Amino acid sequence: MNKLAGKVQSYTVIRVPGNAHAEAAPFVLLLVELDDGRRVLGHFSGREPPAIDTRVIAIPSPQTPVFTRAEDVS
Repeated sequence: MNKLAGKVQSYTVIRVPGNAHAEAAPFVLLLVELDDGRRVLGHFSGREPPAIDTRVIAIPSPQTPVFTRAEDVS
């Protein structure tokens, strides 16, 4: 399966989400510029956001992708 790979362009930490995501708070949303130039929104696997320009990867999914720092994946 192909992976989504790119660099973090921006992020936000959701501390007070709507009822549908209340159990997950706080969580990090990323704006990632993929290697092919597209930009996508996705969740981040950690509680603390990665620095801008950090390389991240995710497995594509019909739902929101969950990104991880590329250096943390072997």
